[in-house]
Amino acid sequence: MTLPSRWLPGLLAALLVALLASPASADEPSWLSSPVVWEATRRAVLRAGLDDASVRSLARRARAAAWLPEVSLHAARGLGANSTLVTNASDRLAIAESLTLDVRLRFDLDRLLFDSQEVTLLRLADQRAEQRLALERGVIDLLARREALRLRMAAADPEAPPDIDAIVERARLEASLELLTGLSGTALLALAAPRSPGATPSADRR
Repeated sequence: MTLPSRWLPGLLAALLVALLASPASADEPSWLSSPVVWEATRRAVLRAGLDDASVRSLARRARAAAWLPEVSLHAARGLGANSTLVTNASDRLAIAESLTLDVRLRFDLDRLLFDSQEVTLLRLADQRAEQRLALERGVIDLLARREALRLRMAAADPEAPPDIDAIVERARLEASLELLTGLSGTALLALAAPRSPGATPSADRR
């Protein structure tokens, strides 16, 4: 269904009204409160797959592999013949066929103490730690910019025309945070809101 072009100004105006329906307030939870920062960075790390669990799992599997033997199998087939001379009889020819199987198991038990792959895993862990730190700093930077925007919008004159640039910037920052953390702006702020005893968080977690 295609909307007539004459409807577009009205729709844009309705969108602005909806965005301004809940204006910023100094009483709103801070985007830099500890619960918001902790949960946002934690979820961003998990969402990016940069947590330590995968590296620790690889290290455990590398050492556990020492209990798996290296199996070698060797097969040999032999064919022998001998001739026997019997008195007053013709020669007799006997043929013997043999099959030899050699199975060997080799355990590399020194890997229980140290595995050469651990050097590679340590290097990988260092790289992931740097990436994780950069991601956490990026999330905190977005939260700080969103908090500064919240305070600026809260201090604006309520009688002044809507600040379109601020509204667009607010939507962009919250979309970036949601992309990194999987939580909407409302869900992130709900983490900082005081809850009554026994209440459970209602964040829309993804």
